[in-house]
Amino acid sequence: MTSGIIFNMERPTEPGLLKLFRYFAIIGALYFFARWVYETSIADNQMIISQTVFFILVHAFLLVYLLIPWLEHQLKHYYLPIILVVYTVAMVVGSTLYLYVPNRTIIDFITNSYSLVPILIVPLVFIAWQYDRKHVLTYTIFTNVSDIAIAVVIAQGISLENLPILSMPIIRGFAFVMVGFVVNQLSDSSRRQKHRLLLANVQLSQYSNTLEHLAISRERNRLARELHDTTAHTLSGISVNLEALKTIAPGDNPEMQEMISTTLETARHGLSETRRALKDLRAQPLEDLGLELALRQLIDSVAERAGFKTNVNVDSPLPYLAPNVEQVFYRVAQETLENVSRHANAYMVMAELHEEDGKLTMLIQDDGRGFNINDVKDEGHFGLKGMRERALTIGAELTIESQPGRGTSVRLSWERF
Repeated sequence: MTSGIIFNMERPTEPGLLKLFRYFAIIGALYFFARWVYETSIADNQMIISQTVFFILVHAFLLVYLLIPWLEHQLKHYYLPIILVVYTVAMVVGSTLYLYVPNRTIIDFITNSYSLVPILIVPLVFIAWQYDRKHVLTYTIFTNVSDIAIAVVIAQGISLENLPILSMPIIRGFAFVMVGFVVNQLSDSSRRQKHRLLLANVQLSQYSNTLEHLAISRERNRLARELHDTTAHTLSGISVNLEALKTIAPGDNPEMQEMISTTLETARHGLSETRRALKDLRAQPLEDLGLELALRQLIDSVAERAGFKTNVNVDSPLPYLAPNVEQVFYRVAQETLENVSRHANAYMVMAELHEEDGKLTMLIQDDGRGFNINDVKDEGHFGLKGMRERALTIGAELTIESQPGRGTSVRLSWERF
């Protein structure tokens, strides 16, 4: 029977479960100690007293086991399943001791069996919370079938007279199953809620980072515009004026000519440095915005310039992608949209970017004039060769479909290894 109590070893123990199990071991030991005091005080049957002592020892062993951190460290995922199996078997063995009680009756056994319900139902709750329903069924069958077997032995068979009494363990079994299934359902709901909360926290963190990057990008662009409109224009004007001054300055005054040349060189160097700083300061779409926002910005920019409508559907947030993968997807989208802008004469452009089962797919479709794909070579129109070469660098697959008058679709698919 114990071979049926097989647990999922990979599932980590629920937080706080072992602590509750330790409390249960203490309460169980106290429960059976109080029962032992009561039984000895009324000078009851010695075998009943021995059975109670056995249960005290079982809970004492359970407590010692649960208070040794070294065992938990060594056994890891096996730690909880082992003690659940040992405890269940020990409780069933303890129940069989009732067979050796003299002058035993079926009523006394059922009464004794039901006195163990508060003790047996707690491990049932632990199993239902930690594992799945098949383990609840296994525990219920194992603990109740043994009682049915003992009851049949005591009753010396099954008859119409003792059938109602023999059905009591079955009723208890149904109650165990109901309790176990309810607790298991609550546990599954709790896990799903935790999972959704974790995903929500991850998404919130990603959104927060995206907004932060977007704010930084906007501020950098604003500063770049300010520098371009003030410092760069000023230095450019100074350079032009110095060029003119150098032309009209007297040629017989070498000191003036040298001063003008030096100042002009300084102005040119300053203008060059300002332009370099502006280039560094301006937001790089992928670095500052990420693939999702960079694609949206690119599509909006090209659509505004070319005058076509857009329908954009991009997963948000996107999973983490290596920089080279993001770069390929962005450049292919950039080349595709430029082709649409220059050649397609499209009214509507649809763009999608989704990940499903580890496969990232980007699809860009237009309703433009299209072309005959067989008439176009890679090294010819639309930069097909460059797009295919980019896709090959990350092991992605590029598919282009088009027909004259029916638009064009470009699909880029990349699968995680």
